[in-house]
Amino acid sequence: MVNDSSADPWENPKDMLGYKAIGETYTRLIQSINEDEGRPESKVISIEARFGHGKTFFRKAWAQHLRSVEEVVVEIDAQQSDHSGDPVVTFLGALLGLVPDADPERRKQVLSAVKKIGSVGAKIAVNALVRNAADQIAEAYVDGDNATTDAEKALDQVMSDVGTEVSEYLGGLIAHQLRADEARTKELPEQLTALFNTLTVGRPNKRIVVLIDELDRCHPEYAIALLEAMKLVFDQKGFVFVLMVNADYLERIANRQHGSSEEGERYLDKFVDIRLELPRNDAILGRAAAQILLETFPDFKAFGDSRVFSRDFAAELTEKLAPASGLSMRQIKRVLMKVEIALRCHPHLHLDLPLLVFLAFRDMAGGSKISEDMLRRVRLTPLMGRKILDSNDGFGKNMDYSIFVRDNGSDFSGLPDERYNLPDDNPNYYDWSKVAFLAEVYLPQHESILNAVYSG
Repeated sequence: MVNDSSADPWENPKDMLGYKAIGETYTRLIQSINEDEGRPESKVISIEARFGHGKTFFRKAWAQHLRSVEEVVVEIDAQQSDHSGDPVVTFLGALLGLVPDADPERRKQVLSAVKKIGSVGAKIAVNALVRNAADQIAEAYVDGDNATTDAEKALDQVMSDVGTEVSEYLGGLIAHQLRADEARTKELPEQLTALFNTLTVGRPNKRIVVLIDELDRCHPEYAIALLEAMKLVFDQKGFVFVLMVNADYLERIANRQHGSSEEGERYLDKFVDIRLELPRNDAILGRAAAQILLETFPDFKAFGDSRVFSRDFAAELTEKLAPASGLSMRQIKRVLMKVEIALRCHPHLHLDLPLLVFLAFRDMAGGSKISEDMLRRVRLTPLMGRKILDSNDGFGKNMDYSIFVRDNGSDFSGLPDERYNLPDDNPNYYDWSKVAFLAEVYLPQHESILNAVYSG
């Protein structure tokens, strides 16, 4: 593969979350792995983040960065390979993909090694199944008063589960247990070494970095099988596996598959040597969200001429709301897309863009995380409008109304009369009463516009 060292992999698409420095740091970690007899030791690294926090973007950009410094890199989207049902096939197919079609001789060598490893890998996988079955039968022999009967039932069940043809095959493998052990301890390392040498010939870094993404979106059985194949079959010098995972989620599905682990022991600890994290930087997250608004939102009719109704003000508000909401970047993009679609659907209306942004974030994140102090005019509800107009409903004096409007509705001063929803053309309404009439339609109209867009 020819590397274009002049292209910055973090710029297309743009690194909005500031992951470039993190990627360069993790590259130095990969490069620091010690070599033993010309090949670096095997390592499994997890890079952990919650769903929607940019793991896939990081994986793609970092893979390009690693290639630019002459690392041999394989990318595996585990969700895309889930249908194969065989993680050994997934790994081998990805390794075969490293060799370009334009190099048929080398591709033939790799294919030959892949076939041999596949055969050995199958022996090991079936051998593990045999041992698991034997363990079940052994447990039946030592438990309970009807031990022998239970063991026979267990054996019958194992054979029934795998089917007649496979049962006969398993029976043969049980008789050749030592042969399978030899395949694992001798043949597999030899074949993997041959494959490794073929793939890294002429490369300055004798290492293959395997980046595995979307593992936490696979069927639980396949995710667990892939982890175990990675450790059982491919735990060889020169291979560095990097898991891009939501570790908490993967831990939960492992517990469902195998039962809860002992206190303080995590399932992933069986596989992972080094745990890393994609940290959340709220300041960068806020700026990234504001940039999306500024770059993607269409032109619109602002609710008023004041800056508080402008696109720039909406971007500034977004920069505060995004980190305060606790939402992931994927969720933030969904919020902003909802507002963008609302604008595109109603180009003829005068809309309060900052209000739409505020309401969309509040709907997604929940009201407890979004303070009305960030946009005080959101307090202008229809109920409050009726209270302002009804002198017998607790306010008592017009001065009370004007104070409320001053503190929470001053942004509405100086709007065109048609924006206030006035009942007639009387030019003598006080400003506070104009705001009260506006309250009847202000929030309901904007909420209705947003509610017409599916939030997902």
